[in-house]
Amino acid sequence: MDNASIFEEIASLLTVKTIISPLSPDVQADSTIAEVEDFLDPRTRQDDPYYDPFNNPSRVIEAKGNVVGILWFTNWYSEDAAVTVDEVMDRIEPSEFLSSTTTILDAVEIFSIKNYELFYVIHSNEIIGVLRYRDLFKPTGRLVFLALALEIEDLALRLCESNQFSERCWSAIADNRKQKAIELFKQRYQREPNDKKQIFEASDNIKLLRCTNLVDKANMIWKLKLIPSATRSEILGFFHDLKVIRDKCAHPGDKDVLVPKESLAKFVAAAKAMRRSLHESMNTHGVVQRAD
Repeated sequence: MDNASIFEEIASLLTVKTIISPLSPDVQADSTIAEVEDFLDPRTRQDDPYYDPFNNPSRVIEAKGNVVGILWFTNWYSEDAAVTVDEVMDRIEPSEFLSSTTTILDAVEIFSIKNYELFYVIHSNEIIGVLRYRDLFKPTGRLVFLALALEIEDLALRLCESNQFSERCWSAIADNRKQKAIELFKQRYQREPNDKKQIFEASDNIKLLRCTNLVDKANMIWKLKLIPSATRSEILGFFHDLKVIRDKCAHPGDKDVLVPKESLAKFVAAAKAMRRSLHESMNTHGVVQRAD
């Protein structure tokens, strides 16, 4: 598998099934609230560290074994003990279902289009879990966004370090940015880069480009017009957002939601477009993709 397909492989394999929140045990539709309270009492399930009846709902099962609804803690909390589950459960609309095969990237778009707090994920026609927007930022979900960010940075580097552009790309960045790259070069390789009259040897020039950051690569691409159809603000703005998303996914801290719905959907759409543009530029300029 070549490097160009790594992101596609990850994005297609990582579906919402890998990040859903689990369900609490099923309850019977004709059970009373008193029976439910005893059955779902956390003290009776202390051996299950993931059991959380306050946030994870139960499927409601009728006499024939069919699922007829969903019971949340808020449905039965404070209800009269004699009330039955069937009277207080939520009945699910078809629009609230999401297939377990939905990719995480597709889920980003779905959340932005449909104003739902959550979806019920179905697999083989059975509800197997709940997907909230915040679930997209679980470690597996963040892996998809990181893979997208890393591939774009890698494509940008391959374009900039190609034989026809490497020297001009290095010349395109400001002196203070060059100095930062040179300092990183010296840390990595424990030596000074080889140069003749300020023109670095080809191999060291490439190593120096690999010591630049995302902002530098964005400036190289813009100044050399490697994506002719894009404006300066589009290129620099996108790579700024790319860095923000990448850093948040790599170092999430204690926040459940790292990026708002609309912002994430716009970023994913822009990232897909940038990825296509970089591939097109490489093809146009005959840049051979390395297979390391």
